[in-house]
Amino acid sequence: MAGVALTEACQDAEVAVEERSAGAPVRRRPLAGSLGVLAAVAVWGAVAVVAKLVDDIDGLVLGFHRLWIGALATLAVFTVRGGRLSGRLLRLCLPGGLAFGLDIVLFFSALKHTTVANATVIGALQPALVLLLVGPLFGERVTRRAVVWTVVAIAGAVIVVFGSAATPVWSPGGDLLATGALFAWTWYFVASKQARRDLEPLEFLTGMTLVAAVAVAPLALLSGQRLDPGGAVDWAEITALAIGSGGFGHLLISWAHDHVELSAMSLLTLAVPVVAAVSAALFLDERILPLQVLGMAVVLGALATVVRHAAEPADSPANASR
Repeated sequence: MAGVALTEACQDAEVAVEERSAGAPVRRRPLAGSLGVLAAVAVWGAVAVVAKLVDDIDGLVLGFHRLWIGALATLAVFTVRGGRLSGRLLRLCLPGGLAFGLDIVLFFSALKHTTVANATVIGALQPALVLLLVGPLFGERVTRRAVVWTVVAIAGAVIVVFGSAATPVWSPGGDLLATGALFAWTWYFVASKQARRDLEPLEFLTGMTLVAAVAVAPLALLSGQRLDPGGAVDWAEITALAIGSGGFGHLLISWAHDHVELSAMSLLTLAVPVVAAVSAALFLDERILPLQVLGMAVVLGALATVVRHAAEPADSPANASR
């Protein structure tokens, strides 16, 4: 799925450049866009586990390294493909970059002070916030079906992450950091949708990551925290975070903005807690309890419904009733 989605993204990005330059509307591919979002979600679900494994530095320094490695790698690809930085590009990417940098720092810090489950459940509330914004900002019609499946998927995500309530170490400070990350993540989704009206996926990703890295750098350098994460294994894990999540994942999300409505895209990210719970069980010895399995089934069922309806033509009877 990930390979197919990335191939679709690369091909469609080239077509989109030609269509935009010709003044033609970009051809929407909702199913491919949905699969691209799910591929990105699969990568993001593993981020929390990798961040937990890098345990010798705090969340701020971890975010600093992750952002700069990702920014330099993305800039190199952008330059090789003939791209050039400009004041206009960085200005359009400024809101998204600031939001993304804030989200990275807050979320990684939350993971250092609480469990993967506690950090991800709060992020599962993001689609509810997005539903409040997509109508006024983008003119998307929030249908009753969208609201229903959002509620169902959020309920499933809550079951997943709180199904391990017998074992987590609850931290009010960690939960507060995760709440801040929730609002920053919502801001990032909205800002990226706005920027993608004028920028191609790789353009936005390059400018956004550079802005985020520059914004976070003073905080990390002046924090007094040790900047060296440790040995080669730690550097490899941070690089995997930067290239996988920051490059592959966000490029797919940026491309998908042309093909998937923001409300549906946000809903699909509810698969992150499911992937995170499974990854934590495999690599952090966090048990998956029967109640969590039930929650995963609810989330995946809701997401399958969203993807199925995304594949239907806009004028089909099913979509006409929405």
